[in-house]
Amino acid sequence: MTRNIITTDVAIIGAGIAGLWLYNRLSQLGYHCLLLEKDQIGHAQTLSAQGIIHGGSKYALNGILSNAAEAISQMPARWKACLNGSGELDLSGVRVFTEHQLLWSTQSLSSKMVSFFASKALQSRMQSIAKSARTGLFADPGFKGALYQLDEPVLDVYSLLQTLTQQQPQRIVKTPDQPAEFMREQGRLTQLMYGDTEIQAQQYVLTAGEGMAELLDSLGLQKPQMQKRPLQMLLCKAKRPADALPQIYAHSLGSGSKPIATISSHPDKTGNIVWYLGGNIAEQGVGKPADTLIEEAKALLKQILPWYTLPELDWATHNVNRAEPKQSNLTRPDSAFVHSEGNLHIAWPTKLALSPNLADQVIDTLEKQGLSKGQHAEPSGLAPAQLAEPLWDRAFQP
Repeated sequence: MTRNIITTDVAIIGAGIAGLWLYNRLSQLGYHCLLLEKDQIGHAQTLSAQGIIHGGSKYALNGILSNAAEAISQMPARWKACLNGSGELDLSGVRVFTEHQLLWSTQSLSSKMVSFFASKALQSRMQSIAKSARTGLFADPGFKGALYQLDEPVLDVYSLLQTLTQQQPQRIVKTPDQPAEFMREQGRLTQLMYGDTEIQAQQYVLTAGEGMAELLDSLGLQKPQMQKRPLQMLLCKAKRPADALPQIYAHSLGSGSKPIATISSHPDKTGNIVWYLGGNIAEQGVGKPADTLIEEAKALLKQILPWYTLPELDWATHNVNRAEPKQSNLTRPDSAFVHSEGNLHIAWPTKLALSPNLADQVIDTLEKQGLSKGQHAEPSGLAPAQLAEPLWDRAFQP
């Protein structure tokens, strides 16, 4: 049997946001990289994201700056530099839905108290918006709550993926259907096999998200372990495009330290606006029948947007697992995570916004291990990986 042998400096497995960011950074630094994807680019967690570049505000709603808030606080500035074309990557072609995520509290005293303490802890990242400056849904005189502007842009994730796949697209490839097989020699990985396709690299990086479990099993590694924190997200859009929902990008505050709901707005391929609901309702909705959760969401929207009359809506739910390094009690990791076993590196960004930080950690590790720039032929015998369809265009299909 003739083998298809492909060589590269770094083989990255998993073409979600983490793999793509790292691939672009390494390519920019002059390294030859191969980005491998078994399904479609961004098909799982990445295209299930709301596109919010978190700066830690939602983790400080109790008035305390947690480790999670501190770890992520520098990310909006780094992303904004990239979006302006002046950062480590040129993301000037990415569609930005809004420069500022909003946070609103209801008229209830408990909700206003939470927003008060949060604003004190986050004075540099959270500004109160005067009534005269409010727009959209929040300009309505029926809105009686408090409104804040957060230093957190919201991006069109699909356009982000389009931009990140433009550099050296011939090296972003779909793997054969066979399972990955890793070959070792003297404690280091020497080859990655997919049937008769052999990939030889100096360094191997796993950024496969939920697919990491299968890869770790193939490697026979017991650590690090992976956890999956599930969500059941909700989507709704007007049945009649003429009655399209208004755009909103905001956290709704209740009496607790987590948003009751986080709503982002996304145009589908017809231009109809889809509201995508995350936050507490998505966390507490895990395991519930879709019909039950949809009824709860309808009631919640009436509760948090009492001044707005909703049009007749189509509804859908979407289950997604947040794949992360295992924590005690399935808690959320505070920062990006990299674990190295020789020339194998296992990486989770833990949030879309932390992808630049993850790339920093991996690149630092690779260069400390003496990664060099080799001369390699372009890969042959593997098809280009394709972008997955946006969630808004597939969620409502019968």
